[in-house]
Amino acid sequence: MKRHVYAKAGAGKYLHYLRTVLPAVVLLLVSVFAALGFLVYKITHPGAVPETVNPSHYLLPSLEVAIPSGRGEETAGWWIPGLKGAPGILLAPGYGMSRSDALSLAVMLREKGFNLLVYDQRGCGTSPKGSSTLGLREAGDMLQALEILRNRSEIDASRVGIWGVDVGAYAALRTAASVPEVRAVVADGAFEFVPDFLDFKIFEDFGLKGSPIRLGCGWAFTLLHLGDRSLLSEPLPVELLAGRAVLFIRGENRKLLGDLTAALSDRFRPRQEMASFKTSRVRLMTGEDLKTYDTQVTDFFQLNLR
Repeated sequence: MKRHVYAKAGAGKYLHYLRTVLPAVVLLLVSVFAALGFLVYKITHPGAVPETVNPSHYLLPSLEVAIPSGRGEETAGWWIPGLKGAPGILLAPGYGMSRSDALSLAVMLREKGFNLLVYDQRGCGTSPKGSSTLGLREAGDMLQALEILRNRSEIDASRVGIWGVDVGAYAALRTAASVPEVRAVVADGAFEFVPDFLDFKIFEDFGLKGSPIRLGCGWAFTLLHLGDRSLLSEPLPVELLAGRAVLFIRGENRKLLGDLTAALSDRFRPRQEMASFKTSRVRLMTGEDLKTYDTQVTDFFQLNLR
């Protein structure tokens, strides 16, 4: 009889413990997942940025172009014509930037005769459409943009170049690997794996760094993009870029991203060019740093696409 009473008492204490502790554990887990979800949401929605200038400010002729971006959405672009029969160059500003951030470079490139198409990344620009996928789907968007560029009758479709920044750089390398006509790529702040860029943004935007945060945000991001999860761990096919000219750019202002760029560059055989600047491409660049940057990129394309 006593054993039965003791058993009932023990079970009661256990149930009381569960009733007391379990809600707290559940609340803690929900709070953690909510915090991780908030971080991932903020990173994948960088927000609208103003177009401080447009081609008319530089006396550039231009035509508005819409780039298909999946699910019936479009991102904004400008077609800027150069010389008839000259190569075409795709300009892909990076995460949190707008197409206007590439216009100083567009001026120099057009002076050399290049035909240009500059466009916003998904989730970015003055009127963001959808959310950024940090490179997962931006490469598909770039293929669409490249098709628009190469279908222009004004350009030599057999000689094409791409300039891209961070997410745009990742998309540029993946796109070039599947399109042999892309002869030259400038990859500013390139990275090989999308989760690495997610880690970088968590640190850059929130100052957070560490394995638990990395793993948690990685899981949350993967759940959002289950259909593309195979690309999360898929290396860039650098072997398919053999024979192409690639200029990697790293900036002292984004050291962690620069380290990812250097690591990716080391995988190329033969090794490609690496340029280091005080400032890699960011929004609202001005002064001598901007001029030096644009001049080196223009010289690279002139050398490899002439």
